[in-house]
Amino acid sequence: MRRATALLFAATALSAPVSASAHGDPASDVLLFQDAYTPFFPAPAKSETQRLSRLLSEARRAGYPMKVALIQGDGDLGSSPELFGRPAAYARMLENELAIRVKKPHLLVVMAQGGMAGRNLGPDAAEILDGIEIDTAAESDGLVRAALQAVAGVAAANGHPISVPGTEDETQPQAADAGRSHTALYLVSAIIVALGMALIAFSLVVRRRGTPA
Repeated sequence: MRRATALLFAATALSAPVSASAHGDPASDVLLFQDAYTPFFPAPAKSETQRLSRLLSEARRAGYPMKVALIQGDGDLGSSPELFGRPAAYARMLENELAIRVKKPHLLVVMAQGGMAGRNLGPDAAEILDGIEIDTAAESDGLVRAALQAVAGVAAANGHPISVPGTEDETQPQAADAGRSHTALYLVSAIIVALGMALIAFSLVVRRRGTPA
């Protein structure tokens, strides 16, 4: 697993700009260009990453952009595996690595071992993060869910209240849209059939009238 993570990181680094590939951990490269780093192995469910992406976009629009690094295993730390289980130390290192592009980022680290830590998240951040439990049995999905609570809590504590998007926000509208689409399809089909039958009936009437007695 570590070898696969290293190979994937190497491929990403080779395709990235030179300045971004100088760091030893994947998150420091990814977070230079987007707001969240999520583990590759195992990757969180797409629905969970979409929720986190929407929440971070909302936080950015609200005026409190955040960077989030989710660390499932030491493979996510690249050349610094010794920091696994030490989220505070990793957060400090990650802040320094991001400084080439983002000065004093609102940074959150969620680690499967060791819990959560942050940088530049305000005076209430420690209490907020301590009150959130990480479901480690859910692996990467558990990290995402903990991050959702942390991002919303920290943003609100700093005067930028935002709401955590729920999974029902995706499934219910899609189901309703699907139902409306099926209803419209049936209606169109019924109209086409009715028009076809009317055309056939009209043709029969014309033929009968045109046939000599």
